[in-house]
Amino acid sequence: MIRFEQVYKRYGGGHEALAGVSFELVAGEFAFLTGHSGAGKSSLLRLILLLERATQGQVLINGRSLSRLHRSQVPHYRRNLGVVLQSHHLLLDRSVYDNVALPLLVSGYRPRAIGRRVRAALDKVGLLERGADNPLQLSSGEQQRVGIARAVVHTPRILLADEPTGNLDPELSAEIMALFSAFSDIGVTVLVATHDVGLVGAMGKRQLCLNSGRLVGDHRHAPAA
Repeated sequence: MIRFEQVYKRYGGGHEALAGVSFELVAGEFAFLTGHSGAGKSSLLRLILLLERATQGQVLINGRSLSRLHRSQVPHYRRNLGVVLQSHHLLLDRSVYDNVALPLLVSGYRPRAIGRRVRAALDKVGLLERGADNPLQLSSGEQQRVGIARAVVHTPRILLADEPTGNLDPELSAEIMALFSAFSDIGVTVLVATHDVGLVGAMGKRQLCLNSGRLVGDHRHAPAA
């Protein structure tokens, strides 16, 4: 589903954010992307999102090279992606329901389809009864759940998360990771960038470790007892 083949990403001034990165995630796999600040985690995610292009090498999604995608094809491609960030960027002048519905409105879904998908997404994250509430009425963990519902409301094949538990306590972090694991169980490929090594070990998932732009580790942890 996600395949990197000797991928390099260089910026102006000669800075090399990624250097010869190669790995593959199959459909439905859940993996963590770890490394210190500046190791290249966000750059790698940006390549998958096509916010940037690789300087060298190939990024393939479902067997298709992203280098061959024309700019006009990018919006359609991104419909297969869901993104969860540390800062969920909810619109505070709209309800929980409206926040989750926003990607569908932008994509031109019909009202009946929007209602069905939003209710299903909120149900998956345990917030079906909170649709009419304002995000400010929710806890931090609940707000992150709204962000996850918004990311999966269009049933993406790939779910990317960049430090999604950075503002949460350990108990809430574990709850959010359990949600990601549930999506993986139904076939969504999940890649989570995080610096929380303890959380990674507890989950018992694959860990891809970056250091100064290079992939220096690819480990499969045993589930925590």
